Amino acid sequence: MATRRRLSGPQRRAQILDVTRRIVVEEGYHAVTFERVATECGVTRTVLYQQFDTLPRLLISLIDREVEHAFAGFRQAVARPVPPGEDPFTAGLAGVLQAVDAAPATWRMFMLPAEGGPPELHQRLARARAVTRSHLQKVTGHQDDPDLSIRVLHALADELVRLRLTDPDDHPIDRLLAQSRRIARACLDHPAPVHD
Repeated sequence: MATRRRLSGPQRRAQILDVTRRIVVEEGYHAVTFERVATECGVTRTVLYQQFDTLPRLLISLIDREVEHAFAGFRQAVARPVPPGEDPFTAGLAGVLQAVDAAPATWRMFMLPAEGGPPELHQRLARARAVTRSHLQKVTGHQDDPDLSIRVLHALADELVRLRLTDPDDHPIDRLLAQSRRIARACLDHPAPVHD
């Protein structure tokens, strides 16, 4: 008979959150119960209650952990130097797409959120949108219509990330970045003056 290895508190917590993330991504928040998570982790419900007092606390802990992972990937992506000849939006997007590939389940939670998420999920999503908009304000600089440029680039980034998550074989990073360059060029270049 195989013996089960005893996990430390932090290891057990990580295991519980990993199992919960998988259930949320594959089936939605409604599929998460203490009984199911305990069974899939091979522990009793008491162990879950020791780590997370309630089911909402488990879900919020999961969301907070995954938000931190996604923000870390985003911060690293946008901090990279812009290669010569590349626009800053596409350079940052390249890093974000690499972060998406490194942790697709994390990014799925926010870019393709399951129904029934707690209010805290929507609060974290609003915060993430604000952080993204703030970064895009720096990228767009002084455009004739910076608000519209920011909205277009934000929508573009969201859609390209979703395409990468849902169909990576048909949407390789190089293809997505080529499209990004075309659209970003139009949003970031200063338009020529209009002559009557």
